[in-house]
Amino acid sequence: MKRILFCTLLFAPSLFAADVTGAFEANTKYEAPVAHAPANVSRMFAREVHGNSIAIPATGDGGMIVLAMTPSGAARTRLTTPDGAVLEPSENGSLERGLRRFAIDANESAELGLPRGANHVLHVLHTTAARYRLDLDTRERAVVVAAEPDSSVTLSTWAEPLSRQPGEPVTLVAELRDGNAPITGAHVVARLASPDGHAFDAVALVEEGNGVYRATLADLPSHAPGAWQARFDADGLTPRGAEFARTGSGELVAERGAADVHPRSIHADVVGDVLRVSANANVHVAGNYRFDVIVAHDGTSLAWGESARELAAGNAPLAVDIPLALIGNRSPDDLLLDVRLLGLDAVNMGVAASYRRSPR
Repeated sequence: MKRILFCTLLFAPSLFAADVTGAFEANTKYEAPVAHAPANVSRMFAREVHGNSIAIPATGDGGMIVLAMTPSGAARTRLTTPDGAVLEPSENGSLERGLRRFAIDANESAELGLPRGANHVLHVLHTTAARYRLDLDTRERAVVVAAEPDSSVTLSTWAEPLSRQPGEPVTLVAELRDGNAPITGAHVVARLASPDGHAFDAVALVEEGNGVYRATLADLPSHAPGAWQARFDADGLTPRGAEFARTGSGELVAERGAADVHPRSIHADVVGDVLRVSANANVHVAGNYRFDVIVAHDGTSLAWGESARELAAGNAPLAVDIPLALIGNRSPDDLLLDVRLLGLDAVNMGVAASYRRSPR
């Protein structure tokens, strides 16, 4: 099983015995750290209702599930189809009509993974590629969620980098497709929310071609460390002329900047019967860290090592010794080094630095 290591730097030569090392299974492919979390693929959209009705576009690819959510869960809803059929608030519908209403209680809502505040689900068995209208009888703030599980229209979204150091730009990416066909000319925006739940203004994504939309921000709108959420909203027309709306999400971690590593200080040297991988860290927040190293050659992971230490603020020399027997008869200059520094305490938790040194 592939071991993912985060490199935390620290070290005193007298403590080399505390290093933990090991070899990967034969022919384990080396994979560079991912730039972002797996894309979120969405066939649904969520909108806040302004007023007492909302138009819901359907792509005509199958069924549609609609939820209306309010703080109390007491909203009464009326659904009108494109051909004028109406499912009244007092009606449960039927299979013959192709419209059904299911009441759900709080326990069922939680079991189904539905948002809090949903007290019933509307189901359209087979949609028409047109707009449906949902009317709500409520004075509360309402959010409507509409999902088309069988639709070929998808919104894939992500934010990068996954582990973002202070000062790094942030890129928000969305990809729209109707099956294999890219969707162009859509309107796509993203909204960032900080770890404390504060939402910021919408950012328009620019179309790059082939259904990809992107926006790059020089900085986050605040310096709050932790998990940032990105919400994406897209609407437009598919290549076949069907109107659609989709909502997606993404996430990145804003690291604390508790320490950094000088890239030019990363070295690999043969010392006796070990490969010593060393580096220098500039520690801004004292605490416990771990220095992790993966050694690879020609696309194959060979060995790993880690060293956990308590570091004081200031310059800190780091190193880990990996037995030469684990890497074979290879020159240090021929090796790829994947080096990471991981903070282990609440005050410095996260990836402090991550670098790859290519073979020379």
